[in-house]
Amino acid sequence: MPTLSVKLPEETKQRIQSLAKSQGTTAHAVMVSAIEGALEKEEHRNTLVAAALRARDGVLTSGAVFEGKKFGDYLKAKVRGGKSKRPAEVPFKNFIGGS
Repeated sequence: MPTLSVKLPEETKQRIQSLAKSQGTTAHAVMVSAIEGALEKEEHRNTLVAAALRARDGVLTSGAVFEGKKFGDYLKAKVRGGKSKRPAEVPFKNFIGGS
């Protein structure tokens, strides 16, 4: 496993050592776990941002969206196992003050 050197403030080093001691593990294990957790969080965030940008591009391309309340009611009915017709899309310009 390659080595990576990180300079930490003394206070951070002490916090890591204290946490490691309270968990019965090593400072190395605490740091690896913290780095892995931060990477997973940021990778997940990047995935969500990319999906949101794709959705935005889809809206800008199609020019159509669903009204929030109507679509929410539709989803609630579906989750409850009821029969519900998907609401019609409406022009996006209706929501941004266009005519």
